[in-house]
Amino acid sequence: MWTCPKCASKVDSSFEICWSCGTSVDGVEDPSFVTADAEPPSESPLDLDMPEGEEPVPAHEGELVECYWALDLMQAKFLADKLSEAGIPAVADTHDMREALGSMSSSPRVWVSAEDLENAQNWLEDYDRQHQSEHGRNG
Repeated sequence: MWTCPKCASKVDSSFEICWSCGTSVDGVEDPSFVTADAEPPSESPLDLDMPEGEEPVPAHEGELVECYWALDLMQAKFLADKLSEAGIPAVADTHDMREALGSMSSSPRVWVSAEDLENAQNWLEDYDRQHQSEHGRNG
């Protein structure tokens, strides 16, 4: 723990600058420091580089949606990787919520962007059909 030389706030030793004012333990102020409760910029910096005539993508278009409930974390990761290899960017949950929630059922899920949901569902249906036919022959 250290005390900020500018504002006298107590700062955890794992931080290099004061969380309150942005001053280092040596008294050097960070000119780019912004407090968490500061007003957000009036214009998004992402919009500044937008090509002329193009509109920014609405937030809901890039939103992640669940596309598959897996049996376990390994299956969720495997399917997310396979979808990504097929050109459909996907991510998997990293924790199995059944462990955290006890008896409540919440299997690990695979997530894709809302725009890719239909393609992902089609790919997963094909995968399930193929997997079932292989299991039928081998089982």
